[in-house]
Amino acid sequence: MPKIQLDGITIDFPYIPYKCQEDYMSKVIECLQKKVNGILESPTGTGKTLCLLCASLAWREHVRDSISANKISRQLNGEELFDGRSLSSWGSASVDADSASYSDIPKIVYASRTHSQLTQVINELRNTAYRPKVCVLGSREQLCIHPEVMKQESNHVKVHMCRVKTSTRTCHFYNNVEESTAIQFNPQLLLQVKFGAETQNAVCLSAQLHSVVSSGSSTPSFYHPLAFLASLG
Repeated sequence: MPKIQLDGITIDFPYIPYKCQEDYMSKVIECLQKKVNGILESPTGTGKTLCLLCASLAWREHVRDSISANKISRQLNGEELFDGRSLSSWGSASVDADSASYSDIPKIVYASRTHSQLTQVINELRNTAYRPKVCVLGSREQLCIHPEVMKQESNHVKVHMCRVKTSTRTCHFYNNVEESTAIQFNPQLLLQVKFGAETQNAVCLSAQLHSVVSSGSSTPSFYHPLAFLASLG
């Protein structure tokens, strides 16, 4: 796959990107490095999902490499590990590498309005060179796999039974869920992450976002963007 350099980040892209795709990814990386929110717009069919995934995952790898280089440099007392390539060339992402640890590597939350859109995102991810640990999150009636719950015909009963089992920790599927995923996909999570849930070391991505609740206001602010990027931390 072609490798391109944008703002000091090496991005693996499935094909040679168009100029509009390079510009799009450059803005994604700029938002991530500056830790600011961004609303990005691009016409239908220009590969927004692919650009969001490749740019954000490349930036995440850059953060990881920066932390690794700093740790190795401290162990070597400033000596170089490879001839002709300094450790400083591994990256200098927007983290305090001197005090950062691997737990500071951000998780990525990709939010969408529908499960069908998440299916498209997963398919796009498979077309890339990136293979992060992923976890798909959704409603109980969509994703619960407990046989006792799924045999219920009413969605209301499914939701109630699933909620009871998870809250009382009587569902062994729920108890065994791994929490160390690098990227999560969720059709409803955007506003929860932005304004209610834990946002430390998280990056929230969303495609086809139509409304965002402004901080301190109960009234949605309506936009017509084709993608939304929120760097949280």
